[in-house]
Amino acid sequence: MKRSKIVTAHITATIIAFLTISGFFSVSLIAEIIGDELFIKKVKTGIVYCLPILLIAMPLLAISGNRLGGNSKDPIVAKKMKRMKLIAINGVVLISLAIYLYYHAIYNTIDRTFLYVQIVELSIGAVNLGLIAQNINSGLQLSGRLRKNSPL
Repeated sequence: MKRSKIVTAHITATIIAFLTISGFFSVSLIAEIIGDELFIKKVKTGIVYCLPILLIAMPLLAISGNRLGGNSKDPIVAKKMKRMKLIAINGVVLISLAIYLYYHAIYNTIDRTFLYVQIVELSIGAVNLGLIAQNINSGLQLSGRLRKNSPL
């Protein structure tokens, strides 16, 4: 596959993953602030139904990133690869938490346990968004669209 197509796939997967995770984070936070049980249940249902988007985007992102990074010795690439491992681990935890929260909201009550798990999910989600944002910054540096050592 041509490098340009891999780059396009990588950028597309990055945008989809970032927007999906941002959306999940935002609606979950809004639902908790509003506190309406029916709204929380709808949010958790919507997130579970949209999880396949991430289950496609994240592996595509990792595979295309590995293809683009190859055996590069560039320190920026090395940092991106390290962050991707953390993003993947957090992603597995986040998917598990999303499913747990969905079932808890639908089949149990929205209680303290739900709230504590929701706080953990939001915290890990915020970390993942930060890691993805750092990888976007690094990708822009590698492409020459952003000077090295420049914040986003």
